[in-house]
Amino acid sequence: MNSSQWEYVKKHYMRAEVRKEIAEYCARRWVAIHCEERDDGARPMIRYWSRSRPLTIRCEDDVINILEKFSSIKPRAFYATAHIYRRLDSIEDLASRENIIGSSPTWDIDSRDGDWRKVVKKAMEIMEVLERHGVVKSVFFKWSGRGAHIHVHPRAFSSDLLRKIDPLDVAYSVTQYIVGKIEPEDGIVVENKIDVQRVFTAPLSLHRSVDRVAVCVPPDELENFHVEWANPGGYKHFPHAWRRYEEGEGDELAEKAYAAVGPYLAGRARRRRKHKPLDQEILEAFRKFEL
Repeated sequence: MNSSQWEYVKKHYMRAEVRKEIAEYCARRWVAIHCEERDDGARPMIRYWSRSRPLTIRCEDDVINILEKFSSIKPRAFYATAHIYRRLDSIEDLASRENIIGSSPTWDIDSRDGDWRKVVKKAMEIMEVLERHGVVKSVFFKWSGRGAHIHVHPRAFSSDLLRKIDPLDVAYSVTQYIVGKIEPEDGIVVENKIDVQRVFTAPLSLHRSVDRVAVCVPPDELENFHVEWANPGGYKHFPHAWRRYEEGEGDELAEKAYAAVGPYLAGRARRRRKHKPLDQEILEAFRKFEL
């Protein structure tokens, strides 16, 4: 990233609307930033203010603070977890599942040939399946740069439901359950990436490498979506899309999904039957992302 590109990035994040969206979306979430590509081709991902304090954004000024603190490695893209936390003051706060008070089922959609229309078509299919399961007012589409995410608002699940089923288990099982209900399609990949540390692009963040901005779209506007809506110089974004929800509309789906899929299990692909200790996962994540 040369100096003119860095000025372009800073100018984008100086926009009041951009700072507002990122700050409000990232509130009470664990935040990450992707930075300038290094000589070895790596793009560092930063997840901590310091060795013991998770990266968070609590107000619009924090967006600016991050750009300034990490200016030597030039932040470009902002991310946040699907999970909402009660506290985010230390690594210990990340190592307790009881500290997660809400989580968003999230589908990651990509097209192998880069055809954005195929991604939108598959997103509409996922939304139709969610609608058949009663989830209508708490779902939104987000173009992330090269692909898209479908998110369900964490407050679509009532406090009564979350007392019975852990929020992380809700997000994981609902995502996996719906993946199993959609038709596989050549060239389109739909993934469940819910885990204890996964982050997703924040609304109005720039993409880490392509010249696109993450825009959010409500279901009733999705058929009109065009990839040019993600043009940083003239994007089309619906601020209400990610804020809308109806508390409890996801409860029935969550109970059905949890019964069919079961809880999130670390190392599931390796057929392990027990959770890896969460503090171990967090420490491993710290080592992975530490510069």
